[in-house]
Amino acid sequence: MFANTFGTYLRLTTFGESHGPAMGAVIDGMPAGVDFDLATHLQPHLDRRRPGQSNITTARSEADRAQLLSGVFDGKTLGTPICVVVHNTDQRSRDYDPNYFRPGHADRTWQEKFGHRDHRGGGRASGRETLCRVIGGAFAARLLPEQTRVVAFTHQIGDHIALSIPEDLTTALIDQHPTRCPDLNVAERIAQELVECKSQGDSRGGVIELRIDHCPIGLGEPVFAKLKARLADAMMGIGAVVGVSLGDAPAAASARGVDFHTGIPGDGPTAGISPAASGIQGGISNGQRITLRVYFKPASTIGSMAREGRHDPCIVPRAVPVVEAMANLVLADLLLASRLNQHHNP
Repeated sequence: MFANTFGTYLRLTTFGESHGPAMGAVIDGMPAGVDFDLATHLQPHLDRRRPGQSNITTARSEADRAQLLSGVFDGKTLGTPICVVVHNTDQRSRDYDPNYFRPGHADRTWQEKFGHRDHRGGGRASGRETLCRVIGGAFAARLLPEQTRVVAFTHQIGDHIALSIPEDLTTALIDQHPTRCPDLNVAERIAQELVECKSQGDSRGGVIELRIDHCPIGLGEPVFAKLKARLADAMMGIGAVVGVSLGDAPAAASARGVDFHTGIPGDGPTAGISPAASGIQGGISNGQRITLRVYFKPASTIGSMAREGRHDPCIVPRAVPVVEAMANLVLADLLLASRLNQHHNP
């Protein structure tokens, strides 16, 4: 198995299994001298993703306290590989039969591909692996300009769609409800349905919307490695994601060109910028808001296993910080790459 590393210039390698002793991340390519405090810059993100945080998530209780092993000294990165581990403390491996293959999970495909697997909680295919991505995303965020804001929220779960969404979203506003839906009326209906799902052994899918404001202009390449392609690749690499769209793709596909392309041609500081481009033109960021929608299938564990075990009826609320982390990793990697595109005389 070779594909455990994400990124080109800023590289995240994740390791560990869901029921093993620990999960962890190694971040390589992080420049030296970047301020980093574990309690301020990392732990709050892990707290947002951890299990057992409300009655609509799994009952597995993990504190997910990060332990820094290398790469940071006296509050600054060293430029050397950074290693962070999170110890598993609440595994219940007896719940899993090595000869039972769960539909919707990776059990069968892993067995066929490798001939040997860790059946406990899905092993490395478990959603618990995403805590490693949150670690990487927290470091990546420290490389982005201070004004760049990466915020994700629950746009839809089941048939319930957020309609009243504040323009200026903050993490505090999103986290005021356990569903992470900023439309509180819709959030309450979602919560009620997810509680019913848990009791009935059912599950739901949904949509996370990602907004990136004040993204540096010029990230992404015009042919391969387009910013939209890198973001889509990052999101599709999250378990249970079944689709990604730049902006409202169905609306864009059905629009008339004269209605869609409303930018100003000619010269001037805003000439050529397309308001409908969702922040990316020709594969390159244009400085406007980038909007991405990430679609999740219903959680795979259903029926008696869902009623008797410890599983999320919908992974969308806990996946919000994971989507943000993957976006941070993409932006930071392309920001480092952008330094190679123009020659500057000494």
